Amino acid sequence: MTDVTARTSVDVRDRATWTELFYDLVIAFGVGQIAQALALYPSWPELGTCLLVIVPLWWAWVDVVMAMNAVHETNTQRVFLLLAGLATYGMSMAAQHALESRSQALLYAGCYLALRLLIGEAIRRECAIYTIHPYRAGLAFALALFGVTTLPGQWRAAGWTVAVIAEVLAPLVLSSHLRQLAFGVNHLPERFGLFVIIALGENVVSVGAWGVGRRIESVQMAAVVVAFIAGCGLWWLYFHLAASAIAHALRTHPTPAVVVRDVLSYGHLALVTGLLLAAVGADRIVADPMTVPHRMAAVLLPAGAALFTLTFCYTRRRMFGAASSTRFLGGLALLAVAAAAPVLPGLATLAAVAFLLVAVNGAEYWLLSGGRHVPLVFVKK
Repeated sequence: MTDVTARTSVDVRDRATWTELFYDLVIAFGVGQIAQALALYPSWPELGTCLLVIVPLWWAWVDVVMAMNAVHETNTQRVFLLLAGLATYGMSMAAQHALESRSQALLYAGCYLALRLLIGEAIRRECAIYTIHPYRAGLAFALALFGVTTLPGQWRAAGWTVAVIAEVLAPLVLSSHLRQLAFGVNHLPERFGLFVIIALGENVVSVGAWGVGRRIESVQMAAVVVAFIAGCGLWWLYFHLAASAIAHALRTHPTPAVVVRDVLSYGHLALVTGLLLAAVGADRIVADPMTVPHRMAAVLLPAGAALFTLTFCYTRRRMFGAASSTRFLGGLALLAVAAAAPVLPGLATLAAVAFLLVAVNGAEYWLLSGGRHVPLVFVKK
């Protein structure tokens, strides 16, 4: 559980370690499995299932990052990360069918429980002098998730939903009861940025993998190019300004833990979800760009891009007290594309999304390169 109200920051490490990057490979596999499940069966129930499966995976990754970020790497920590990778590997293998099959649910929840136990032990042994982490709350939710896997199908899904929602809300409910948490201000932005890269990679992998070994027509090649441009636009939105803004906020915010909890934990969950939706939507469009997709499949790309863009309004307001009008208006325009997508050929939707993403980035570049300020909205009084 990422329940943090920290006021202390430290500079223990500046960069991610090789062991952490190896652990991220396992996370990339899990993200790919979840995206593939939605791509195969794009529907609202499947979307809900994917969200219920990705949230524990995300929260566990966040807690591993928070457990490791404020300490020097040791051989003990390397072993912890490798064991955490094994537990995460099991969760990833079971992710596609965790809510359908009792055996897969037991594998997923059992690995999640093992991962929570590992996190708690790492915190007790390695991080106690640096961090106070709400481990017991995270373990309680893992136990609850494991318990509901024994229920029949519909009851299992309902119990799983309650456990996941409670885990998501716990940082807000428990925040007033937490003590100080120390964290590395150089390390955290890089770690969360790497997860964004993993999610962005789904756009590259899913679209590129579709074309391997196929005879690609000119219209499909055009769709591949436009999908790549859209992916570049999403990358630019985050890494041109947002990544450096997060690092700055961690150093200057009067309560840095607000940035850790609201921007990194909650905000990046929304960012990653938006990127996965966009990747699945682009994959579906590239496969048959001149067809009007099914309603659910049609809205995935623009809705995902809109969620990604509008989340920056929330995160910037939490960090600096205001949101940028360029991203707010761009997000609204993407929502309009999502509303029109069910009656448009897929290529038209893809082109509109790519155009809007490039337009938002171009407007911000033009404003900032000329010494102008980006107009603000939702300014705190």
